[in-house]
This record gives sequence, C-alpha cells and structure tokens, in this order.
Amino acid sequence: MAKADQLLTVLWLLRSRSRMTAEQIAEQLETSVRTVYRYIDALCMSGVPVEAEPGHGGGYRLPPTFREAPLFFSIDELKAMVHAGRFAEQAGYPYIEPLRQATGKMQSRLSEEQMEQLQRHTAGFEVMQPSARQTDERTLQELEQSVAAGRTVTIRYGKPDGSEPEERKVNPYGLVHRMFRWYLIGHCHLRDDMRIFRADRIDGVRQTDDTFTRPASFSLRDFVKERFESGPETADGETLLTIRLQGEEHAISILADNWYMRSRITAQSATELTFTLDEATMNGFIPRYLLSFGTQVRIMEPLELRRQVAELARELAEFHGD
Repeated sequence: MAKADQLLTVLWLLRSRSRMTAEQIAEQLETSVRTVYRYIDALCMSGVPVEAEPGHGGGYRLPPTFREAPLFFSIDELKAMVHAGRFAEQAGYPYIEPLRQATGKMQSRLSEEQMEQLQRHTAGFEVMQPSARQTDERTLQELEQSVAAGRTVTIRYGKPDGSEPEERKVNPYGLVHRMFRWYLIGHCHLRDDMRIFRADRIDGVRQTDDTFTRPASFSLRDFVKERFESGPETADGETLLTIRLQGEEHAISILADNWYMRSRITAQSATELTFTLDEATMNGFIPRYLLSFGTQVRIMEPLELRRQVAELARELAEFHGD
C-alpha cells in the first residue's frame, strides 16, 4: 500500500476511535510500531493535529474540533487547483467566493515547507481576461440553481439594439462559457425551440413552480458547437454576417490569430480568410480594426463593411490633410 494510503488509513482509524496506541495501529496496518511513529510524524508535518497522551491509558487521538480529513496532494496537484481558481475567477465563475474559501482551507492545512513551495509555483502565474461585459454573479447563480433543480425560469432578455427587454419563459438546460462570455442554453417557450441566450443580456431571473426533465442524451458541448459553427445564427436567433477578406500572408495570419475572431473562422488559406460576426460587432470595432492593416487587407464582402472602412479612411485623410 502506498504511503499516502497508509496515512489516510491511520487518519480514519483515529477518527473512528477516541484513542489508539501505536501498537494497536501497527496491528491494524500489519506493520511495525516504528513505522507507525513515522506515519504519525508525517501526519503532524502535513498539518493534522494528532495529540499524544503518555502513560497508562494514553495513546494518539484527534481533538474533538478536528472534523475534516486533510487530503494529501502533490505540489503539482496543489498548484493546479490554485491556477484553475485563477482561470475560474477571470471567467466570471458564479461561485468564486466559495472557491476562494475552499482553496484557503486547503492552504491552511499545508506545512510551512509546502506553503513556500506552493507560493514559488503560483507567484509567477497570472490569468488576465480581455475586457468584456461581465454577467452579474447573482444572475449566473440563479440560473445554475435552476438548471440543477430542473425548474423553468422567467427571464427578462435584452435585445441587441438596446430596446426594452422582453420576457421569456425558458427551461434552462445549462450554462456554457465560450470566448469570454456566458451563455444560457435552454428551451424557449415563446419560440418553442432550443435557444442560446447571452447571459450578459439577461436582466432578472425568476424561478417558477414548473419543472422539466432535460433529455439524458442532450450534450451542451455538442449543441453549442453545432449551433455556432453551422449557423448563420448566433445567440437567440441573431443573424450572423459572413465576412471574406483577402490579403498578404502576414496580415491574414495576424487576423486569424486574433482572440476574438479565431473561433468564428469558417474558411482560411494563406491569403484569404472567411469568418462570421453579428451585425453589431461588424458595425462596431471591426471597421477600425481592419483599417489598421492599411493596404495589406482587402474586404471582398460584405460591401457594407467595405463602405464603412472607406468612409473611415476618408475621414482620416480629411482630418490629417492640409
């Protein structure tokens, strides 16, 4: 049996009894008393408050306040949990505070040597997310709880044009984090069909008394992948526009590697790139971004995007002209 397994066995023995001698533990483990002493020392070094009572009727015991068995993690496992927590925080994970508390409890059980080693592996590791509209933490929590409970919800869902949100009744199948955004996947009663809702457009969630059962064969990952990659539609039926560019290899490579565009690419060659975007995004930062490439990139379609970039170029020429 591995040493970690033996340590856990000793721990569970001490938890299940009020007191045990080294001889009793050795008998249970079928090992020597000397080995038991080493196990007790190892438990103490890992943060377990094992108390030793000398004399007749003495032995080893755990204090009544000790209720949780520590887990024996390698340094790679410890740093993976801390690193994963940082990714979760930047993704807007809805239970980030309980996650911090959990990692805090884990770290409080470490020995001084383990803590120093963990800090060496985490001090030089950071996760930074590009700025984006964040979804309210409470909204995500209410949606996640409704998914788990199989409860239909009523949401107020904003429109792309910023007009008054409309009320939707949805059977929430799950939450998906994709490209720095959270999405609610569910059956929309208004459309009587499966829909993808951008969580940052949800203004208010109310759980109803209605229940539903998600099909056992349903896969969030497969549904979202198929819907985004096969569209011409995106979240909740918004129309996607096809953008086709031609240009120099270096410029096309930079565009294809852009964090926002790379998941939206539908076709790519050394000198040509095709991707899809919603209309609001195409009319927002894309014209200015493409203008920064100058003559290295030519817009093949749509004509409206070509017109917008040309108009921006004219405005710049007039502004900087004599």
